[in-house]
Amino acid sequence: MPIQSALPIVHLSPSDLIFISDANELVTDSLTVSKHFSKQHKHVLSKIESLDCSEVFTSANFSAYVQKLNIGNSAVRESKVYQMTKDGFMFLVMGFTGKRAAAVKEAYINAFNQMAEQLTKKPAAEPLSYRIMTVIENGQAIESKMIPNDAFIISKSRIAQLFNEPNLFNVDELLAISSSVNASIAEIAKLQDIRFKQMKKQ
Repeated sequence: MPIQSALPIVHLSPSDLIFISDANELVTDSLTVSKHFSKQHKHVLSKIESLDCSEVFTSANFSAYVQKLNIGNSAVRESKVYQMTKDGFMFLVMGFTGKRAAAVKEAYINAFNQMAEQLTKKPAAEPLSYRIMTVIENGQAIESKMIPNDAFIISKSRIAQLFNEPNLFNVDELLAISSSVNASIAEIAKLQDIRFKQMKKQ
């Protein structure tokens, strides 16, 4: 596979170098290493497969899979690709030398560290905001309960005045209130009519 062109390392973001695997780990892969270290992918594969590390380390930090690669003129071929953890990456690139290699190693280490910090950072706790109504009788609190922020606590005598306050209710809310009030009035009128008819029969 020919060497892929790579952006100057200073223009790369952490997500250009590493990603989150299906196992929810921060990883990179042999194709990405090949690209940014300006090495042929087959050479990176050969280097991985000849690493002098234990089987336990290899299985924990490298995993192979097959990926379809576009090789030009709409042609596609399958290629082995290795996914690797930060430790696997560091073991692999230990022997890569030169100024660009040093810059890429540094960028990778920073990328792993930055993304690890973002993943482990706990979101700031939401500030608590709520209202509590406490009922007090004879100087003793007998009940406390949370009430919604849009709840009204008002005497019956002030309810009518409430609807005269501008911008307190929108049109839909006023229509819903009106419908509910009309239904209540109709029900009361019906009950009174029944009582009136019963009284006339007596």
